[in-house]
Amino acid sequence: MDWGDLATVAPTALSSIIYATIQTSFLWRIARHRLVAPVQASRPCGATPFVSILKPVAGVDDGLADNLESFARLDYPCYEIVFGVASREDRAVPVIQAFIAAHPELKARLCLTDPSEALNPKVAQLLELERRAEGSVLVISDANVCVRPDYLRSLLSILMRPGVGLVSSVVVGTGERTLGAVVENAQLGAFIAPGVVAAAELAGRSISVGKSMAMRRVDLARVGGFESVAHVLAEDDMLGQRFSACGFVVDLCLDPIENRNTSCSLTRMLDRHTRWAKMRRTLVPRCFAAEPFNSPLLIAWLTLLLSPTGLALEMWLFAWTLQSLGTFLALKMLRPARSNLALVAAEPLRTLCWFFCWLNAYSNRRVSWRGNAFHIGPGTALVAAEEPSSLRSPAR
Repeated sequence: MDWGDLATVAPTALSSIIYATIQTSFLWRIARHRLVAPVQASRPCGATPFVSILKPVAGVDDGLADNLESFARLDYPCYEIVFGVASREDRAVPVIQAFIAAHPELKARLCLTDPSEALNPKVAQLLELERRAEGSVLVISDANVCVRPDYLRSLLSILMRPGVGLVSSVVVGTGERTLGAVVENAQLGAFIAPGVVAAAELAGRSISVGKSMAMRRVDLARVGGFESVAHVLAEDDMLGQRFSACGFVVDLCLDPIENRNTSCSLTRMLDRHTRWAKMRRTLVPRCFAAEPFNSPLLIAWLTLLLSPTGLALEMWLFAWTLQSLGTFLALKMLRPARSNLALVAAEPLRTLCWFFCWLNAYSNRRVSWRGNAFHIGPGTALVAAEEPSSLRSPAR
């Protein structure tokens, strides 16, 4: 092999090793959990503290009514659901009211929150929801998630371990009916979930995912409360860092929750993941800069563009096969009862969309979220920015 061939093969080979290491770590951790979980479930239940599920709501998410119904079927003896909306005109209000009326057996109520309490609109809601909550354990749960009956038991089985202060859940996208939703759910299952699990397994860095987090109220107060993350965009990860800094263990629940994405457009998917990419760039700039090497298909594509040879094409085919296999196995582990063929077939498109978001993260530090425009600084600190109303989006 001459130097030209080596230059063609080496980048994709290196990327393939990195990708295989991350995917293997993820698959091994999930498989190991599946073996241990039945044994743990058969043990007598420990303490069952009263849990307050805090649901900050903004607009009608995909499958909102069905998502809420899953919280009426929780196999847990003592919990409440506290909903929050920033406006009585929010389109989700009738859906929430119908849910509460249909389940008088549940302790559930709807609260009006004050958007001016924090720059981060979600934290502004959480501040009021915490004040209204009665539980000693707080569970933050986004409105676009659907859960299994054992959801609270799974979270609390980890939270009640000695030294644990915060637990978040692995997230998998489901329900795709549009191309945008296919790419969105593939991104969540093939890139985000393996990255979150591998970060904890290989690097010892637990990434807190705000779609589902559990903590004790007293511990939250000890790390500074929601007020301490009121002016940052990545309130979930920064909250996890505050727990770690105070000596608590930040852990991950490997029983996936479903993030329902059914009718997402490709434009909305790109907007959302560009925002997430900008957050990752701000939080872990060095790791973010190296992210492309977690995609052998992308590296092989770039190599093929720079050197359109037969060997480069062979490397692209190898990378496509490897990444498709990794995507299939990851989705099979996270979504065992669902068809994943469309998501696997969309892997080349998902890779291009993700690379677009990655590149766009370097273009500027401006983000739009829940109808608000911000510039983000170090630690995802927020600075309000003006944005024409015609460009505002309710994307979560």
